[in-house]
Amino acid sequence: MQAKRFFIKTAAFGLLNAAILAAVLLFFSGRNRDVRLDIDVTESNLLVMGENQHYGVAILGTSRGRVLSRDGNHRVLEAILGERVVNLSKGGGGGLMPAELHLSHFYSRGNTVDHILYLVDPWVFFSAINNENNDFFLRDEPFELSILWNLILEGYPQDRIFSYLQMIAVDDWAGISRYAGPGLTEGRLKTIDGAKLEEARQHYLDRYGEGNFERYSPVVDRINALAKKNGSRITYVMLPLLMRDFPGLPEVDRKLRAAAENGEHVAYVNLESAMQDRRFYYDHMHFNTAGIAWFAKNALRPILSGKAPHHMAGALAMPELPEKPGGAGALGVLP
Repeated sequence: MQAKRFFIKTAAFGLLNAAILAAVLLFFSGRNRDVRLDIDVTESNLLVMGENQHYGVAILGTSRGRVLSRDGNHRVLEAILGERVVNLSKGGGGGLMPAELHLSHFYSRGNTVDHILYLVDPWVFFSAINNENNDFFLRDEPFELSILWNLILEGYPQDRIFSYLQMIAVDDWAGISRYAGPGLTEGRLKTIDGAKLEEARQHYLDRYGEGNFERYSPVVDRINALAKKNGSRITYVMLPLLMRDFPGLPEVDRKLRAAAENGEHVAYVNLESAMQDRRFYYDHMHFNTAGIAWFAKNALRPILSGKAPHHMAGALAMPELPEKPGGAGALGVLP
């Protein structure tokens, strides 16, 4: 009898503590929803998207997608596409799992979007550092209890969960979410360095874990289901790559082709071999201002209008660009 009474008291005490903790977290959840920052000055998604908003286009991806909105390029992008755009890409190597989380939260806030463009990098299908081990994609996002719950349900490590809890104490959102490298998109890659590209190949291979493709590729199906449930079309766009025979690309290509064949609201465009001119880039991975404008006009706009074929690698005609002195030559490898 005493043992039973002790068990009941222990359980009641535990439930009481859990209820108190939940109440505290609920109190802090969403307390920064009235903070609004312009996408020109922040890397945050939550502080830009708002609630009950409608967009023509949403962009998912890594920093190679985020760069489309940096340094004032977002307004150029919207002007070229003729649509209101929300950019949910994340710098710091945001992968499939972070993309699903941000898109899910976007919808949960009552927002809607006609067409999602997922700008794909192959490595996010193979590396834990881009998925559950990513320690960057929530560093500039305010605390939301629903996001914390998703982190727990999706099996994110405890240190990622604890680091997100630390966002409760942040009050300088303009400072903490500010892009750290303003002006990079104004540069131009001086030369395509084969040695650096080979170094990058090894960098990615070192981070590719056995069985990771089978682990992360089903997230594509979950994202597609999420888009369908909320009435959105989605097109996966394999971004141009200066590195030939990028590790893992054939597997990703097959997965996305199959997804497009099996979903009426899903499409796939492969641009891996397009835009090989170094003058479209500020390093070996990221578009510069000229590249962003050209990509938006000649790739994204046709895709949105339904004029782009499903597989058009190398099919984009390259313009002659004037030479410009200066520019960056960094490798630009993503974590």
